[in-house]
Amino acid sequence: MRSIGIRVSPSEVNYCITEKTDGEVSILGYDKIIIPKALDVPSQLAYVRTNLNSIFTEFEIIKAGIRVHEGNTMNLSIERIYLEGVIQELLADCTVHKYFLGKLSSIAKLIEEPLAKVKDYIEGDDTLFPFEGVTKSAKGTRESIITAFAAAELEIEVLSQ
Repeated sequence: MRSIGIRVSPSEVNYCITEKTDGEVSILGYDKIIIPKALDVPSQLAYVRTNLNSIFTEFEIIKAGIRVHEGNTMNLSIERIYLEGVIQELLADCTVHKYFLGKLSSIAKLIEEPLAKVKDYIEGDDTLFPFEGVTKSAKGTRESIITAFAAAELEIEVLSQ
């Protein structure tokens, strides 16, 4: 089953796509959608929705996670909240069967790792997920990766007849 982890900022949406096969999670890819500054806010929201919908369809995404801001954030961005809301609306109307909105503590719980280790990974420590290509300063990318791994652990009910 394929999953996606999403980390939103006012200027870009980082995402990572994973696939879980026989209990092992592997990364299929990660990238970001850069939000055009020339567009007005409604057009920016539509741009992100359209691009993510294409990604969900192309990769047949079944599970998703959105890394949301921590509740104590003093510099909360209204643009980020708008984008997270539009993405949640998209998740209710696409190929995704199950999703979560996660702060770091819920992500750590899903991947069964201590919160301190998750925070260390985001800050640049590669011991949690040792693979090449992600710079230590790419926090948005790292947060989308760890969110994708958490989404891969979501349980999906299978109804049999």
